[in-house]
This record gives sequence, structure tokens and C-alpha cells, in this order.
Amino acid sequence: MADGTKRAGPPLALQRLRENFYLVQVQLTETPSADWKRLFYDAQQSPPPEFPPRGVEISGHLLRFRSDAASVEQKVAWIDRWIERANQKEAAMGGRLDEERRRRREELSREQTELTELNARWAKL
Repeated sequence: MADGTKRAGPPLALQRLRENFYLVQVQLTETPSADWKRLFYDAQQSPPPEFPPRGVEISGHLLRFRSDAASVEQKVAWIDRWIERANQKEAAMGGRLDEERRRRREELSREQTELTELNARWAKL
């Protein structure tokens, strides 16, 4: 099997929720399957009680969570471990179908092209 879903870049602060507390976003290399999402949430070993996997929202190819600035690095390290474990578990299940993965990548690529074209068209508004 291929290397699976990965984090595609550094975390980004999207919104300040209150003093020193932010909504943070991490982009993934692909939109994960429903099985992968279930594994991300449920197949983790000893997650920290103050930051359970369910504290991370998965929407398309984005992960979002809330954090104080000092904890972001540690939380991203946890997320990286959870991503890797979900990939391992999914591969062990034989759940990653190459055709489905190819289709998701093509769909994401088309979506990114469309967004780029729209943004270019709207750039001077």
C-alpha cells in the first residue's frame, strides 16, 4: 500500500477565540475515507485526556482544533501520531482501495483548480 494520508503543511491560526486561544487548521494531503476518519477517532492508544482525538474536527482535507498558542506544537505532534496510526490500521484492514484513492485525488485536484481559477477571477474585485 502507499504511504497514506499525511499532514500537508504547518498549522495555521484561523481565528482568535479569546486571549491566547485559537482555532487552528492543518491541511492533509488528501480527503480521508470514512473508514480512515473512524480509525483516526477510535483507534488511538492512550490519548491525552485534555486533547482527545474527538477534539479534532475533520472536514474534507482539513483538520481543525482549538488550542492555546503554547500547546499547538504538542497537539500537532499528537495529530501526526494519530494520522500515522489511522494509516497503519487502514492498511492492515486492506481498506484502502487504489481506485477509490485515485478518484479522491482527482476530485481534490479538480476542486483545487476550480478554486484557483475563481480566486484569480476575483483577485481584482
